[in-house]
Amino acid sequence: MASGQGRLDSVLGSVQVDRRRLLQGAAALGIGASTGVVSLRETSAQGDPATLVIGLNGSPTDLDPHSQYDYRSVIPIRGPYEGLIILKDSETDQYDGVLAETWEANEDKSVWTFHLREGVTFQDGSPCDAEAVRASYERLLTMQKGAYNVVARFVPDPSHITAPDAKTVVFDLGKPQPLFESAMGATYGTQVVNVKVAMEHEEDGDFGNTWMMSNAEGTGTGPYRITGFEPGENVTLEKYDGYWAGWEGDHFDKFIVRTVNESQTLRQLLESGEVDITDRIALPADTVKDMESNPDLKVDRKTTTEVVYMTMTEYGPLESAAARQAMCYAFPYQEVILGAYAGYAKQPHGAVAEATRGFDPATFQYTTDLAKAKELLATAGVAEGTKLTLMVSGTTTISELFQANLAEIGITLDIQSVDTNLFTGTFYGDLPVEERPAFMIWSWWPDYNDAWNHLDPQVSCDPHGSANAGMYCNERVDELLKASHDAANPEDYQTAMSEIQQILSRDDPSAIYYAEPEWTTTMRKDIQGFFLNPINLGTYNLYKLHRGSA
Repeated sequence: MASGQGRLDSVLGSVQVDRRRLLQGAAALGIGASTGVVSLRETSAQGDPATLVIGLNGSPTDLDPHSQYDYRSVIPIRGPYEGLIILKDSETDQYDGVLAETWEANEDKSVWTFHLREGVTFQDGSPCDAEAVRASYERLLTMQKGAYNVVARFVPDPSHITAPDAKTVVFDLGKPQPLFESAMGATYGTQVVNVKVAMEHEEDGDFGNTWMMSNAEGTGTGPYRITGFEPGENVTLEKYDGYWAGWEGDHFDKFIVRTVNESQTLRQLLESGEVDITDRIALPADTVKDMESNPDLKVDRKTTTEVVYMTMTEYGPLESAAARQAMCYAFPYQEVILGAYAGYAKQPHGAVAEATRGFDPATFQYTTDLAKAKELLATAGVAEGTKLTLMVSGTTTISELFQANLAEIGITLDIQSVDTNLFTGTFYGDLPVEERPAFMIWSWWPDYNDAWNHLDPQVSCDPHGSANAGMYCNERVDELLKASHDAANPEDYQTAMSEIQQILSRDDPSAIYYAEPEWTTTMRKDIQGFFLNPINLGTYNLYKLHRGSA
């Protein structure tokens, strides 16, 4: 993904970058935009009540739902693409059928059967039948890009998916998998694409991925068509008249996803009505606090499944658990929450957010205690004057508050501010542990409602998880992750999750988990049909949004 893209979390001048970034997506900016591009430098939606403008502080880069893995790209993807089921509005464990009208599991939940709606077609008019759905998941699992592991965790081989008739899709998982329904309700990796159209554009065995990264013509079943894509600028979506659910009630005719990199400019556009809606990633918390008093706007605030943390590299001065415990005691939790987050956050109980399945409220929670931190540093043999490096993208209030606390206990924190590409390349890259910064600021939420899915990429040992930037490895945690991966009953799953959380927080800290921020969505007063799902952050159900009375 190109510089400046991905999830950038701005809080009082801080910039935090999260995992939903595709390093390979940088190529998307080199791909020519599809025809029919509408540039907002030439066309403004202001005054058109049938058009909604979504403001982002970074651009979507990949329109292929089987390779994209960032929240900015999934916003327009939800126009043309749908999955079998989806989480119901703001619920985390209830589902609505989408392409599937009904579904059920056998007694031990090892076989899941989905019954498709009658008459659903792709936007090119071809039927979205069971074989088309099966072929779509085969493409996802074979390409092994983006969020394919959301499905591959349960379905490692496409041969486990069959289409016994035109309306039935069967997933035979080979073992009890009670969380499969949760995974299939995700907005990452589960969307069904028209493989026939994709393969018409195949290049060098890429399953049409290069073409689909910047095109969506005829490849989805959803309510909106992507009619223009100008990376770095905007995406345009228009109503698809042949949508299977019909167009009764109130809906927008058109959406424009507009890139506005400067938060002050975005604020002005919201206040003038040129942008209709944006979220907390694009606006600092203090700006949102100011905008709550604007009578033309409304702010939705909810705590979600997101946890913000500071990775700690398990090497050198931070190699011992005692040293990392010291860092956790040294962190200024309340100063960060009240200052950097303007009170729009709370301190988490460790690595897992309260709304996530598997959370344990008994997990040890740190308080700021500099005397205890200094005592633990002595125990760990970390001498006064030790220098540690914190790498950030941009400058952060959070880093400076932490730096001040460490100075009080004799530790020098060097804040290394780098551009987004270098930051993300370091986080996900293959630098050896001895060359990694001691700390990096990051943010994470699960793909679906499952603490295992939330934790495994962050802390698994072998191979290191995709987000294990601190090269953390605890053999007991790894044993518990493997056991809970296939836990057949809720009790065994929760027992493993609880022990993992206690280890990651109290016994052998993997990171400093310091904030569960409220997800704030700022919008024009007349926007109706909005709801926030705590799992599917930053995305919108475009079909349900409409304009009403302010």
